[in-house]
Amino acid sequence: MTNRNTTRRRFIQVSGVAALAGLAGCSSSGNSDTTTAAGTTENETTTTAQTTTEQAKVTVETDADGRLAFDGPTNEMELPEDSTPEDGYPPEFDMQLEDVEIDDSRWELNTIDGTEITLVPFDVAYYWYVRGEARFLDARSQSEYNVSHIYGAVVSPAKSDMENDPVASWPKEDKIVAYCDCPHHLSSIRAAALKEEGYENVYVVYEGYGAWRSAGYPMKGSSPKDAPKTWTVTGKVDAEYAGEAAWAYYQDQKEATEIADDGSYELNIRFVNVSADTEVTIETPAYELQATLGALTEGSVTTDGTVE
Repeated sequence: MTNRNTTRRRFIQVSGVAALAGLAGCSSSGNSDTTTAAGTTENETTTTAQTTTEQAKVTVETDADGRLAFDGPTNEMELPEDSTPEDGYPPEFDMQLEDVEIDDSRWELNTIDGTEITLVPFDVAYYWYVRGEARFLDARSQSEYNVSHIYGAVVSPAKSDMENDPVASWPKEDKIVAYCDCPHHLSSIRAAALKEEGYENVYVVYEGYGAWRSAGYPMKGSSPKDAPKTWTVTGKVDAEYAGEAAWAYYQDQKEATEIADDGSYELNIRFVNVSADTEVTIETPAYELQATLGALTEGSVTTDGTVE
């Protein structure tokens, strides 16, 4: 069981999620399916909290696009202190969102090495966030997290041997929402690893952190509102590597995308503290090379690992 202050645990039984037309992910598997999201856990259904007199009741509506719409906390407000930063929960906001029935029938799946990951639209992730129903983790690097991240989230990078990862202490039945900025490949990799470790209710923000940042939802960091520049690197390997990953690395930062059926790939790199002269590493199953972001984005990587 999670040791949270009960005034912060406004858990309810949720049957699904708002319908949302898909945006192309940075690493769409091509095997997207519909699914019903995992039901609430025993932890959620048996834990309730009394609404305090200070909390305002907020109406939740559905807009023309099927998104949840409500007046929740934003980065322009004076945000409460997060007294337990390692738990992945947001701070408690002085409002109570009304209960809504959420339809998850059109949620998409991402498949990572045979593990299916449920992609949750960011409006529903925000709904869970404000109600304190889910723990949030940032699957990017510590460097990117330091610049900007969801307020209350912890950093837990994909493909990392991070020491003292706070997620390791979280109960495996708790609802966890992972996010990245690509918009959902790194976070899907992290979510798949968690599911393989026995975590039962893991979701990934479909549109990624960029949608959260654009909406002005609660964030922290040295420059939380600033979106990093996107550097697009295209390349090709033999078609036999279709479905595997192409990676980009710089210091502790990484980005990944899935190789398409024809062997092509497109890496949308949103590293922080980089320029056109920054040398990064591109790694595929067929080759590894180092080149500047300027050279990589002006040309394209060929099947023999050279930039033309």
